[in-house]
Amino acid sequence: MTEALEPGASVSAIARRIGIHPSQLFAWRRDARAERHYRERHSSCGGEMASVSGAVIEIAIGEVIVRAGVDVDEAQLQRVIRAVRSA
Repeated sequence: MTEALEPGASVSAIARRIGIHPSQLFAWRRDARAERHYRERHSSCGGEMASVSGAVIEIAIGEVIVRAGVDVDEAQLQRVIRAVRSA
């Protein structure tokens, strides 16, 4: 996911490589940027944490927040988490 936040990154190519639909990665990237901006203003958080709010799973890995619907395919979510950790 960090790769998708880099200037000039091809979100479509990254999504294809990790096996998710580009619109998911675009949404997650948008949310990650918003969360990063919020964290920069309000706190310095590290580590990993997860929470469930309504129908959304939120996983913080370092400065990256991954949000997914609770009905997300487990294998797909695992691919995204691996991509974030390896970036």
